[in-house]
Amino acid sequence: MAEELSREQFAQQVIDLVKGRFPLVKIARAEQPFALKLNGQIASLENLYRSTRLKPEDMKHNVERWAVELLRAAEGSPDQGADFETLSGRILPMILSQQQIDPHSPSTISQPLVADLHIAYAIDSDRTIAYIPKAQFESWNITLEDLHNKALENLVARSESIAAHAAPDDQGRVSLILFQTMDGFDASRVLLPTLHDRLREYLGSPFAAGIPNRDILLCFRNEPEVVDNLRKQIATDYQNMPHQVTDKLLLVTQDGLAPLD
Repeated sequence: MAEELSREQFAQQVIDLVKGRFPLVKIARAEQPFALKLNGQIASLENLYRSTRLKPEDMKHNVERWAVELLRAAEGSPDQGADFETLSGRILPMILSQQQIDPHSPSTISQPLVADLHIAYAIDSDRTIAYIPKAQFESWNITLEDLHNKALENLVARSESIAAHAAPDDQGRVSLILFQTMDGFDASRVLLPTLHDRLREYLGSPFAAGIPNRDILLCFRNEPEVVDNLRKQIATDYQNMPHQVTDKLLLVTQDGLAPLD
């Protein structure tokens, strides 16, 4: 796909690819902007478009995988009717922006975090991440605090063995530490209870953090020059990468998260 391919042309190419691979699937333009209707299910093209711009040669593969995941979701999953005990080991927190989530929607259980960010709760599977709907959460007869604590416990366990990448300057002073495992929950790691205590000796306290998309967490010194340099990169990543979260910077303090600006 040429980089100049418009969104309109991209949408038509997706339709053509899906029809070629799955001739029995009903696919058409949706009323919503930059979205398609696949067997009656509305699906945004934004993340697929951003992924394809990064690697145009993978477009056919990405489109087919995108369609398969949507078709599987439409068919239903055993997870949809499973109880809390069955799923508890795969529940994880996901940070979403106000633009990505309607707090009043029945499709996702969530709670406010800071600024315009929310914490949603998802079930992690081998190929997909599915948000927990309110109806399923209510059927479990647990509190939101119970759900949050379990999700955080799972995130801590998953993060114990990961390696962070530090970027020292010429004098060996570390100004930036980033997490990028690409497991879909890197941005969520800004919620780790021990993050501040683990990084304060390298970055000072409080330090700044950026989560432009779900697959990276940048932690850096709260110093004007460092912040200004990274702010530009974070804004660029937010505009261009799939699964965007926010271009706003956060402050990681002893007492938790706060908006930096």
